[in-house]
Amino acid sequence: MSVSYQKIIKEVQQGKFEPIYFLAGMETFFIDEIEKAIIKHAFPTGGKEFNLDIVYGRDIGDINEVLSICQQYPSFAERRVVVVREAQYLNRKEKWNPLVSYLKQPMPSTVLLVLYKSKSLDKRWSVYKSLKAASVYHEFEKLKEHAVVPWVRSWVGTFGLQIDEQNAMLIVDNIGADLSRLANEINKLVLVLPKGAVVDAVAIEKYIGISREFNTFELSDAMKKNDLAKAVRIIDYFVKNPKSGPMPFVIGVIYQFYSKLWLYYNIPDHMRNNRSYLSKTLGYYHVEDSINAARFYTPERAEKAISLLAEYDMRSKGVGSKSIGEHELMLELIYKLMT
Repeated sequence: MSVSYQKIIKEVQQGKFEPIYFLAGMETFFIDEIEKAIIKHAFPTGGKEFNLDIVYGRDIGDINEVLSICQQYPSFAERRVVVVREAQYLNRKEKWNPLVSYLKQPMPSTVLLVLYKSKSLDKRWSVYKSLKAASVYHEFEKLKEHAVVPWVRSWVGTFGLQIDEQNAMLIVDNIGADLSRLANEINKLVLVLPKGAVVDAVAIEKYIGISREFNTFELSDAMKKNDLAKAVRIIDYFVKNPKSGPMPFVIGVIYQFYSKLWLYYNIPDHMRNNRSYLSKTLGYYHVEDSINAARFYTPERAEKAISLLAEYDMRSKGVGSKSIGEHELMLELIYKLMT
């Protein structure tokens, strides 16, 4: 059965455990969080040191080696927890066949947690059908671009804090869409802000280190408005504060803007007033930006920008620019993009 992340976490926190969890997919953050929750809540009265077994798929021949551990009774505790990390290294169906029999009669005092990261189990294998029918089976896909900002707002809310869309976007635009990194930065806020507090730009600057004035969000905004002076000020800040805007990350942010603009220009004219289509094609948060930026940038300029970004990405890595510093490269790039 497929069960949502929220339901799994809620039941585990309540002390309700299923005999087998099989977690797969590209979004490893949710897999890691469930593993941590199960280990944290499985031993309320102690005994973890005797009853927690962690094995790695790359180190075992087949799942039989794990099932032999699962058949052992717990010592001085209610249950045994067996975690199989890197299960994706068991990449042939015959290595999983013994699990089909175990699924029919699992050890009631054992929680088996299988972590099949960054991949999906082959749906043609018999074990897949058995897992879907007789275990908590879930594949976690990477969040779509438009879903990351709402996720940040929701994740902040789980800790009793509040954040509006603009400040959530500020964090995402400067940290990226990696949920693990985002969660780590949000944790800095959780540690210092009281429950019920509103996460605003002041708190973000103070505790995460994203400047309210000089960040990739503001750089992107300056480029959308063709504000060269503001863009140069932000680049100067990045050069003086390298952790705030390393060149590869800045190029990625700028590329996102121009690639969405180029995509907008390639939308048929008769569809450009269709907001639903634009949201689906560009992503919800890029529709207005692309429409407004089209007032300043021609299709030819957008296409040229993408070529320039590819060139300067290579130069930032030392290809053909060994004698030019990052500051000069970034300023040179901005001038070429915006003039």
